[in-house]
Amino acid sequence: MRRIAVPLLLLLVACAPRATEPQTNTTLIQGSVGFYPAQPGLDWIYLPPRAAIGEPPVRLSVIGPTTFEGQPAIRYRLSGRGLERSYYRQVDASGVRLLGMEDFDRLQVTRYTPPIQEYPPQASLVVGARWGGQTREVIELRAGNNITRVVDRVLDYTYTVLGKSNVTVPAGSFEVFRINWEVRDPRNPTLRENFELWFFPGVGEIFSSVNFSEQGGLSLIDRNFR
Repeated sequence: MRRIAVPLLLLLVACAPRATEPQTNTTLIQGSVGFYPAQPGLDWIYLPPRAAIGEPPVRLSVIGPTTFEGQPAIRYRLSGRGLERSYYRQVDASGVRLLGMEDFDRLQVTRYTPPIQEYPPQASLVVGARWGGQTREVIELRAGNNITRVVDRVLDYTYTVLGKSNVTVPAGSFEVFRINWEVRDPRNPTLRENFELWFFPGVGEIFSSVNFSEQGGLSLIDRNFR
């Protein structure tokens, strides 16, 4: 099936510099980090479920406040195992919204208009909850002053909280919200993708199949806050 949601990383891997493998942040951050953690300095360390502890990890870091395409945002950096990506999100009482992404030092830029509602308001994250919408996805390759638009399409998406489950990953045991994220092409409803997310309030995503789906997704192995 043609993939409809993941940006053109395979195209870029051949021409982009390999990302530096991340190192674990040893600075432990104490105190509350919020229901949807967004405090600068937070780090999460992940590995594919089939990878051995000690293999190069993937690190997600909150870099801090910035702007993206003229809008206020919080920058998250995901790096390791050949991936180098910045996510730009807004996190407030209305939940978490994804404005866009940059891959390999702005070589590829993805914008979502309107932003994707990744998570709802805190009180709305309950078993059975559903939210979603429609967004325009624009992906551009930027090399110097040259900008090439490679994708310009409309996507429908729906998040569904399927239930709560007790799970154990290398980072510990958690009672997570199990969330399904479905992305569809409205021009052809038979083209769709489904991703799995496990979310634990105050910690974040314990597991995600969005990245490294060919390796089984990413599971949390460590974090620098408690």
